[in-house]
Amino acid sequence: MAVPVPANNVIRFPEGVRGALVDVDHPGVLTEARDLMGCKLRDAFRSVLPRVEEELLSKGDVACGRAQRVLFYHTGEAIHAKAPQLEGALLAKWSALFTQACRASNKGRRGAASSPPQELQLVDFGAMDEELVVKAIAGSLRSQCDEGLFAIGRRLAFLSGEPEGSLPIEHLIAESLGGAFEDAGLVGKAKLEILQLMERHAVDVFGPTIDDLNAFLIGRGVLPQLSRTCSPSPNQPRNATDPGKPAESADLFALLQELVRPPQVSAGTGGASVGSGAGCGPSTGVSMGGASPAGMAVAMEQVMASLDTLQRAVPVQTAAALMDNVLRQFHSSDAGQNLDYLHSVTVDIVATLFDFIFDDASVADPIKALVARMQIPVLKVAMLDKTFFSSKSHPARRLLDGISRAAVRCGPQAGHDNPLYARVAEIVERLQNEFSQDTELFDTLCIELEAFLESQEAAADAHAVNAAPLVAEQERYELAAAAADHALVGWLAMPLPSAVTDLLDNEWRKLLVRHSMDGDNAAWEAAMDTVSELVASVDIPSDVPSRKRLAARLPTLVRRICNGLGRLEMADDRRLALIDALFSVHAAVLRGTAPPIVTPRPVLPVAEPVPVSLAREQVVRGETQIERISLAGANELPPSRDRADVLSLVGSLQRGDWVEFANPESGPLRYRLSWISPQRGILLFTTSQSPRAISVTPNALALQIERGEAILMPPEPMFDRAVNRALQKLKAA
Repeated sequence: MAVPVPANNVIRFPEGVRGALVDVDHPGVLTEARDLMGCKLRDAFRSVLPRVEEELLSKGDVACGRAQRVLFYHTGEAIHAKAPQLEGALLAKWSALFTQACRASNKGRRGAASSPPQELQLVDFGAMDEELVVKAIAGSLRSQCDEGLFAIGRRLAFLSGEPEGSLPIEHLIAESLGGAFEDAGLVGKAKLEILQLMERHAVDVFGPTIDDLNAFLIGRGVLPQLSRTCSPSPNQPRNATDPGKPAESADLFALLQELVRPPQVSAGTGGASVGSGAGCGPSTGVSMGGASPAGMAVAMEQVMASLDTLQRAVPVQTAAALMDNVLRQFHSSDAGQNLDYLHSVTVDIVATLFDFIFDDASVADPIKALVARMQIPVLKVAMLDKTFFSSKSHPARRLLDGISRAAVRCGPQAGHDNPLYARVAEIVERLQNEFSQDTELFDTLCIELEAFLESQEAAADAHAVNAAPLVAEQERYELAAAAADHALVGWLAMPLPSAVTDLLDNEWRKLLVRHSMDGDNAAWEAAMDTVSELVASVDIPSDVPSRKRLAARLPTLVRRICNGLGRLEMADDRRLALIDALFSVHAAVLRGTAPPIVTPRPVLPVAEPVPVSLAREQVVRGETQIERISLAGANELPPSRDRADVLSLVGSLQRGDWVEFANPESGPLRYRLSWISPQRGILLFTTSQSPRAISVTPNALALQIERGEAILMPPEPMFDRAVNRALQKLKAA
């Protein structure tokens, strides 16, 4: 019995025949393919537009500055209003680009070579950014849907009269998206923001359309036997690809193969590895059951049976004693020694990637112990389906990504009492007991884990809903207080009577703060005019006419002061005392007698820089608890080269990122960034594990990172980090 593997996902061995039915109506099928793909793209586009709209509005909620908020809000509203127009524009653009590409396919490079040289022009950086994003969308599709794009490109080129050519369908899709927004009137920054969000959804939304079109063409008899050989011989040189960019490489498996390739290949062994050492290189390359498909199927069944036995034998791991990589044990077993070269390399690659995961300091040991039990199931998936390495949407990869998200939330001290840990442990146990060769189990478990993680995020967001208004209110007060201090600092530096200084430094400052928080600019200006008149009123008049003019103005001035004080909640005796003191001052001024003057507070220069420290404040409002962290007595950090990098890192944080905060009492705790204030960028962190929220200014967080009191958790999933580290090691070799 053959191993049930999806036909579109297997790495096929070379076939001698690759052709198509001779009676295919090429032009008719091309037209059908164009129209079918257009409808599929339109439907996919329709499904993703509400998501993009919601994300734009969410970005507007947390944007810093009015211009940014207006951009996001207006763009989101425009998408909603122009949805039908956008769908029509996409369909028209796709049809035009598809037809143009088919007509030009037989010209190849000759058309480009005959084009006249263009004159140098000024660079339009906005257009350049849009072009880069369009290329990024195409690159995402290429990296995740490479096999499907290869097949569809060859089939469409065949229909266009170019049997050995290939149509760049991913570029047509990306350019159709860009052109649709342009035709609908969404240009400039709005278009750029939309395209950047579209890039995040491109694979999930438009990837299935590629499979649908391939299925249609196969049904029409277009190259039904088309295959792609993806298993280079051991002696074949590696393709010159930058290993530092795995997402843009269609040959990720081939690159990783280089990492585990033995250093020497002995001639006369048919590519067998020699001296691989420590079980790290491929085995002797013995063919699985011979070259015939039947023999290979039987051999694969034997390998899977051995892996099933080993999977059931893997014990429950503990954080204190992680067992050795079980894949190394399998590789040295009889079944592992009899693998052909390709599958032997697969074992080595997967084992190496798990080694990197086990060495990942950001993953807690208890989580590593759970991940260790997934080695055999993951290996079986990788041996059956090589798209496991190249496709981030692969069910096994998605499950590993979900576990990585859980690992970030668990923190370094995760134990059996942690709900996230318990959920991951349950999923791993099911995978260990139920998985054989059907990857649908990965899909099921992934959906369950994602639902649980979303419920945890919802709990963290619930804390943010209660805490964010308090943080925003406190921020508005601090900004208003700073504005009031700035407005009064010059007046208070003047030699004034004590009654005037007392009024300005206390009640009138509070009045300015209130006007600022209310956003009442007119009242603010009126209050500052009153300050100017009050200060002028304590100057002794130089002559009798001046004294008469002052006496005529004083009733209006006093009435304005009383009205201002009336807006404050203050005791009557305090109000009467202030008015009486001002009456005494003005009476002395009208008599020509100078009232007692308060010496202004001197501004002493700071001889030496004061060490920067953190100020912490506990805020409790009902059931809401907030720890406010800011710089003590300073708003800015002293500049330095290293500090600039840290500040840039903090400035790049987005909602959903995680930070680990040191806690001497309970140990390190990990919090999710749930809200960013639009005014000063204050960061609000919450977690489902604690009702306490953390509000921290960007400068304070940068200082914490410098001191090792806070650590930014890597947003990249642990499996992707393992791949990148492997490729970095390869690049450095």
